Amino acid sequence: MANDSRGSVAEHLVEPLASRLAAMIVDAGLAALCYVLAYRLRFESGELGHFLPTALRSLPLVVGSQVMSLVAFRAYTYKQGRRWLPRLLGGVLVGTAAGAGLTWLVLGFQGVSRISFAVDALLVALAAFAWRGAYGVAHLARAAREGRTATDALEDRTAPPSVSAGLLGIVRYRELLRNLVQKDLKLKYRGSVFGFIWSLANPLMMVAVYTVAFTYIIRVRSEGFVFLLLLGLLHWNFFSSSAVMSTGSVVDAGGLIKSVAFPRAILPVATVLFNLTQFILTIAVFLPVALAVFRIPPSPVMLLYPAVLALQILFTLGVAFALATVTSFFRDVRHMLEIGLSLAFWTTPILYQYGNVPELLRLPVLLSPLSPFVVAYQQIFFEGRPPDAPVWLTALSYSAGMFVLGASLFVTYEDHLAEQV
Repeated sequence: MANDSRGSVAEHLVEPLASRLAAMIVDAGLAALCYVLAYRLRFESGELGHFLPTALRSLPLVVGSQVMSLVAFRAYTYKQGRRWLPRLLGGVLVGTAAGAGLTWLVLGFQGVSRISFAVDALLVALAAFAWRGAYGVAHLARAAREGRTATDALEDRTAPPSVSAGLLGIVRYRELLRNLVQKDLKLKYRGSVFGFIWSLANPLMMVAVYTVAFTYIIRVRSEGFVFLLLLGLLHWNFFSSSAVMSTGSVVDAGGLIKSVAFPRAILPVATVLFNLTQFILTIAVFLPVALAVFRIPPSPVMLLYPAVLALQILFTLGVAFALATVTSFFRDVRHMLEIGLSLAFWTTPILYQYGNVPELLRLPVLLSPLSPFVVAYQQIFFEGRPPDAPVWLTALSYSAGMFVLGASLFVTYEDHLAEQV
């Protein structure tokens, strides 16, 4: 019996016709929501009222173009797993461009935000990836309840790969995942007298050194600047370390891949969990000490921190999947990543507060890969308030979209990784 859980999400949308119509309706609804949200990201509440009426008039043109383009790209009828992803992305981009052209021809661009079209395309693509991934996971859970999981049936290797099957493989081999993480941790501290204590001492030294350097030597008078800087740096280091190490998670494990049968997705996941373990040890010491040193009183809004951190972890996993896959085929990605991380660092509000960014640059800064998460941390701990709606929206979109995109890319080419290492 074929393993139904390995079929791609796109394949499940083909039959019957009602499923394809339902998928079109879901995409249309999400596209309409994303178009309105793109304007909300672009404009503050006061300005939004001026542009919203024109946006609502152009909404049917844009959404209709996007859905028709997805149909033209056969995003709802495609059965082979390795092409649904580029077809979906191509349909969104072409549809958004066509919608912008129709808006210009029918309504003109008076009162229409041109930047919002680009933001809308990004949001629609991420939303489309995300709901298809959620559908795949739900399908997997339903199959498991019905007793049709891979452990109960023969595996059909000819079926297109899927994110849900990849996630199931990680769960089944969780003992191997744990051993890989423990091995990396033991290797890092092997021969060290104090071992894990160094991870605890590091944040204390950072607080002391940065406080002296920026308060008494550089004489930065901005209140709470050191706390703001360290808060952003710690979360940035977790992301950048995971990204850099993920480029070698597959290519540097050639011997293991060629000699042992296991889900290759475990390798980038183990890399992220290794860095996450060290980050949690660091942040568990840093936050209480920093709150006390910089006299920031605890507040209920800080309970939102785990939710934002979970979104960053999900986003980082998606990035790790994508980088591990692409690096297997193109080794230059490692060097390109160094340049990309340097650019991303300066476009992320770590050395400056997001509230101090000029109005014209706020949206581009917020759309930088790690910015929504760092801004959310600033608003939670430094400003003492919940993150703004655009920040939540961007963080949710990036997390869900990047995870589905990266995981889909990895499981699509998983069977070819052994040939590249």
